[in-house]
Amino acid sequence: MVLPGIVPQDGGILTQIYMVISIIGFLAFPILLLFGSRIMIWQIDRKVSSVMDYLEAYRNDTKAMFLDNLSSNIGGKTEQKFETLRDFKFSAPTMLDPAGTVGKLENVLDASESKFTRFVEANADTEDPEELANLNMAFKGVMGTHQIYKVLRHYRELLVKTQNFQLVGMIQMVLPIYEELAESQKEATRAFVNGDPIGDAIGPLVAAKFISSEPEEIADDIIRSKEEVAGNEVHVIKSNGPGARLGKYGNAIDEIADEVDAIITVDAGAKFEGEQTGDISEGVGVMMGGPGVEKSKIEEAAVEHDLPLEGIIIKQSPPEASKPMKKEIYEAYKPAVDKVEELVEEIDGTVAVIGVGNTCGIGNQRTEVTNVASSLQKYWDEYEQQEEEDVSYMGLMQVMPGGNAAEMDSALEKFLWKLPRL
Repeated sequence: MVLPGIVPQDGGILTQIYMVISIIGFLAFPILLLFGSRIMIWQIDRKVSSVMDYLEAYRNDTKAMFLDNLSSNIGGKTEQKFETLRDFKFSAPTMLDPAGTVGKLENVLDASESKFTRFVEANADTEDPEELANLNMAFKGVMGTHQIYKVLRHYRELLVKTQNFQLVGMIQMVLPIYEELAESQKEATRAFVNGDPIGDAIGPLVAAKFISSEPEEIADDIIRSKEEVAGNEVHVIKSNGPGARLGKYGNAIDEIADEVDAIITVDAGAKFEGEQTGDISEGVGVMMGGPGVEKSKIEEAAVEHDLPLEGIIIKQSPPEASKPMKKEIYEAYKPAVDKVEELVEEIDGTVAVIGVGNTCGIGNQRTEVTNVASSLQKYWDEYEQQEEEDVSYMGLMQVMPGGNAAEMDSALEKFLWKLPRL
């Protein structure tokens, strides 16, 4: 039947074309009904295959960067040990009995850190502690790209073997996230082997700008310097640089908690879409990411000694925090320093200022960070030639509504726990 007013009803060419299209559509409907899911599976499999080519390239690049800088003579035994460690598994403590979870988690984290350190120190050509620290952190980037590749390969194999249509939506959601995450891990590895700061190093950079004298080490990989800021005595705390270290901030605060009246943490923080990279935000609480061990220790010390917790965030996306530091992030140190001085002036008493983050490429004193911009210039030139991403997919799961998306958010969180913190 031809609908009146839609096509000519005089049996002309347009009517014939309309009838042919209608017949084709009528015949195609059951075909799409029967084979539509298989077509979509085929399409997503092609897309996954394309992304996996990128992930495999990232994995191979990080491996080459690390091994080339580790040693000029990699033997079979060393490479075998490298392969087993690259496939490293981290088993988080059980939560069946929550009591003592922080201590159990710290024990596992310390054991894994010791394992990486032993491998690097046993096989590296260098004995310089700063270079060894950088290689240790670079190895975690190698593991990150390897794990991401394996997980996506797992999803693809499941899709091919089961032909499960529900996996299509699941993989479509995680695909851009894993690609973005792997690329940032590769760039982080590049920064570490070169000894250059990543975005997460902005906290230590702010702290170093306050240190004018030789600091002392007060905890594992943590240094402290007593300075005068805005008329107050300030204990400036950061990871021991310029090697890539994080350190035990919680133990440092335990050491000085009875000497201070407030704590200010300065850290890189995830920005919302639409916010500008490098913007400064002020808040309360311990501004610190990661597994939460050091954050918990600082919070316990603050409660025990009745210390207010102030915080400053320099905004950046998760990929920006892992990649070599952008110019917008570097230039944010100036307003961040001003904000620290403003907060210190508001507090009556001695203040602890903690520059939280990976201190790769960031020395311990003001005079040691004057060349940071010049070391980053090559990356800034590259950023200018790249097209800016419209969106960072790392935050996608947090805003998806319920259902399978919520399950995917949980699955992504568990996966990220398996990756080493850079």
